[in-house]
Amino acid sequence: MMKVRQEMSRLLIESMVRTISKSFPLEQARREAMWISKELPQSQWINASKKRSQLVPLQYILGTQPFGKLDLMCKPGVLIPRLDTEEWVLESASLLQHVQIDRIIDYCTGSGCIGLGYASELVKVGRIDMIDYKNDAIKLSTDNSIRNEVDLNIPVSIKEGNLLQGFLPMDPVIADPARNNILVSNPPYIPEGDLHGPEVEPSVSKYEPADALLGDLEFYEALCDKIINPFPSFKGFIFELGYFSQAKLVSELLNRNEWTIGIRNDSSGNLRNVIGWRKHSEFKVLEGMINKCL
Repeated sequence: MMKVRQEMSRLLIESMVRTISKSFPLEQARREAMWISKELPQSQWINASKKRSQLVPLQYILGTQPFGKLDLMCKPGVLIPRLDTEEWVLESASLLQHVQIDRIIDYCTGSGCIGLGYASELVKVGRIDMIDYKNDAIKLSTDNSIRNEVDLNIPVSIKEGNLLQGFLPMDPVIADPARNNILVSNPPYIPEGDLHGPEVEPSVSKYEPADALLGDLEFYEALCDKIINPFPSFKGFIFELGYFSQAKLVSELLNRNEWTIGIRNDSSGNLRNVIGWRKHSEFKVLEGMINKCL
């Protein structure tokens, strides 16, 4: 009986590979078929492979995505956490281990991957506020905080707010210039004309939420002019981006007599972040991430 079940599983996996390989290279199809067989009940394998052949992102099919120590739920309508994002969150967390931080503000939190990633890696932080304007993101990030509660070292607070309207949870920690806060964000940064270009995978443009992808300078302008500049309690920032023009705008909007600003490339050599800290602040440790100062 065991041999019969094993043979049935083998035949089903071969069928999945054939289906997935209609849209993806054979080796990738094999890997993904194995992931599906490990993560989903056998009764869902064939339907899952059909969805994948239609370019539905694997994370939406499996329902989860690892991120550092965390296992994050993924649902349509909310951006899937990226390895590129995981990379800079873990890199910056290793540099910030010994910095006493009063508040981390994670804007455009989506699944909660950035804020929860820091909550699982850092200890010397008073609280992390995770903000998004979208109900789907608020619910998913809340569910992810509950799902991963045992791995979180820091209190998290999830709030609804619109970056372009300048929402900020006002309390003494934000208002007090002497505090040591950092702003992190992965805002929408793909201009509309590039969404269907060669740099964006068809599965992303077809299935992931456009409102989490489409954006440009307006979001970086809001991060600087509505949050950092009015509140001196923010002593550091890390923003994900995709274009040098976005980094350049940030460097132009902040007072260069007060700020040191640079860019970071990811492990593939692609521009990924603009990073800054107020001169003489403890966030100078982020200098270890910088490839080039602006």
